Amino acid sequence: MFRTAAIFIALLLSNQANAQDCPSFYRFVDFGLEGNDGRIYRGGTTFRAESFDGQSLILKSQTKCRAIREISKDGHGNPIPVVTSVDYDPTVMDVRLDKLKISIVDSTDTIAKESAKSHQDRVARPDAKLTRGSNFLCVTLRAKDGLSCQLVSPYSGNRPLYVYCDVAKCTMPVLAIDSQLAASAVWPSDDLSADNPSSAGIKISKKIFKIHDFLKPLSAAL
Repeated sequence: MFRTAAIFIALLLSNQANAQDCPSFYRFVDFGLEGNDGRIYRGGTTFRAESFDGQSLILKSQTKCRAIREISKDGHGNPIPVVTSVDYDPTVMDVRLDKLKISIVDSTDTIAKESAKSHQDRVARPDAKLTRGSNFLCVTLRAKDGLSCQLVSPYSGNRPLYVYCDVAKCTMPVLAIDSQLAASAVWPSDDLSADNPSSAGIKISKKIFKIHDFLKPLSAAL
């Protein structure tokens, strides 16, 4: 049922082009900047890989680094690798998640719109039940086939944002941070009920804003 969501989670998880070994130690990651020649250079959006008190925030074994000849260094002389994706460690977050990945993509507008297709198909079904809130529209079906919600993004740009939940988990295929950076997340749905879509929509919206609040201070100005 959630074929489109699965496709785009797979797209983000497989964003491993030009993956190389990363430095043994780094405190920041750089998502790179495309030059006029089409090549990727240092100087893109930078995120913290380590907290302000020195705790590692990411699963380094999952980080995908690019082979860039010249990379930046932080104020202590540590390398800042240019990456295609990072996974934040769920055990260090103050928001309950199973997975949180940040990836560089060609266009978040494109993949965000694609992630809407399953939800739009559900809206069009004759057995669809729509529930509206102040910042969400959720759809449930008489067949109890989970629920899907369209939500207002905490980021600027008004890009589409959808979450799909079944009895086990909720999947957020694309949260567009900007035109090329996308977050994807998965979390348990054990506190949600398709029988109460209004409550579910509120809880999902709060979860997304908690993700935003976690990521916001990690986008670092060096």
